[in-house]
Amino acid sequence: MHPWDSLTIAEQTLMRRAISGYSLAGMVQNYGVALRWAGAAQAPPPRSFTEDEQRALVPQLAGVALDLAERGLLAVHEGESHRAVAPVLVTGPELHGVLTDPTNWLWAAGPRRRFSLDAPQPVREHWFDGAHPTADTSALPIWDELS
Repeated sequence: MHPWDSLTIAEQTLMRRAISGYSLAGMVQNYGVALRWAGAAQAPPPRSFTEDEQRALVPQLAGVALDLAERGLLAVHEGESHRAVAPVLVTGPELHGVLTDPTNWLWAAGPRRRFSLDAPQPVREHWFDGAHPTADTSALPIWDELS
């Protein structure tokens, strides 16, 4: 059994985003999609969460993120990996403040502090296949058979 199999949907969603180095902003919408894909009873209807619904989920997701961070599976950086300035690791009380502030979880245009999720390299290497499984393409036509 892969360690991935024992994670909750919230943990899996955060870990996928961390392994891929995605922004914390927009995370709640990804969680909603993951719930729908899993057929979870608490899945939202096939639409985006409203801002109020997102804000209501932040305490739950913040708790999960803080737990994953304490276990060494997830990290939060201020800044984004594609920027020229290297992201700065957020730790301690500041990490708690960042993760419990709903503003950081909601996507918004305009200038503000931006945070990205990350997974330590050993975690990324060990869990990548579980986060991004390779699709079985053996039944699909090869390139030359396409018209």
